[in-house]
Amino acid sequence: MLLFIQVIICLGLVIVVGSQLSQSADVLAEKTGLGRTWVGATLLAGATSLPELATGISAVTAINAPDLAAGGIFGSCLFNLLILGLLDIFSGREPLLKRAQVSHGLAASLGCVMLGIASVGMLLGNTNNDANTTVGWVGFPSILLICLYAISAFMIAQFEMRRRAEVLEEEAEVFHYEHISPKQAYLKFAVLAIAIVVIGVWLAFLGEEVAVQTGIGESFVGALLLAAATSLPEVVSSLAAIKLDAVDLAVSNVFGSNLFNLAILGTYDFFYVQGNLLTQVSQIHIFTSVLAMVMTSVAITGLIYNAARRTKLYITWDGITLIVLYIGAMYVIYRS
Repeated sequence: MLLFIQVIICLGLVIVVGSQLSQSADVLAEKTGLGRTWVGATLLAGATSLPELATGISAVTAINAPDLAAGGIFGSCLFNLLILGLLDIFSGREPLLKRAQVSHGLAASLGCVMLGIASVGMLLGNTNNDANTTVGWVGFPSILLICLYAISAFMIAQFEMRRRAEVLEEEAEVFHYEHISPKQAYLKFAVLAIAIVVIGVWLAFLGEEVAVQTGIGESFVGALLLAAATSLPEVVSSLAAIKLDAVDLAVSNVFGSNLFNLAILGTYDFFYVQGNLLTQVSQIHIFTSVLAMVMTSVAITGLIYNAARRTKLYITWDGITLIVLYIGAMYVIYRS
């Protein structure tokens, strides 16, 4: 009963703080001049994804559960893409991905590249060449994931600045937060980011307690319960962004969170001193990673083919596909 009450309180705090964080990110997008795409993909995505970092490091160091940590990351990537399908229902008259900038395809495609690298890293566990692909105990794929995240953040920033410059040549920029100073904007975002991390870690801890009491396997718990718990800030922040009519902030938060999650996966390897982490996890995570690539490709298709129409269920076919693929993935992982 006490655990249930704690979960309810924690969920309420996530909703309140996550909503404020999304609005604060929208203010920063205006104050920095970098736009909603970059702020959503880096600052907002980083803040809402930090609970995965804390819970994963705890999993690989304190309880020696690399499967739980990896499952949380790949499950979170799937859950984030599910969010796109769910947000499509609340996006108004036009489909979500039709309202979003096609430029989000850059972050999405970079996410596919990083998922592919993670899959290769796990496949190395079936070979005898693991010793040739490590630096100390850390695998080359893990190092590459961290480097690619830094490159991705730079590329997205450069692309967004060029796009905004082209737009400003044609029309004047409209400011909505002139009454807020840059100092106030940075301070509020920093405080809210710290709060969402603390609450997210607490929620993940409660999720682990639920997992222990149910006795479900580590891979499934990581892919579903832990991933859902640590991804809830993304859900709340993205819904709040939709209400602010900041669709680009919501979509970039999803793709940016996946990029950040995969960088976190590489970081776990530095803390897992017992060997190359990606070669020590269950092979079922390869399936999860590949399916995340498929779901990302579906989302990219929705972005490019923006003539999508809603079905009678008030959701586009790409949104339905994302939801069905997620449910199918959870079933396969559970059965395995």
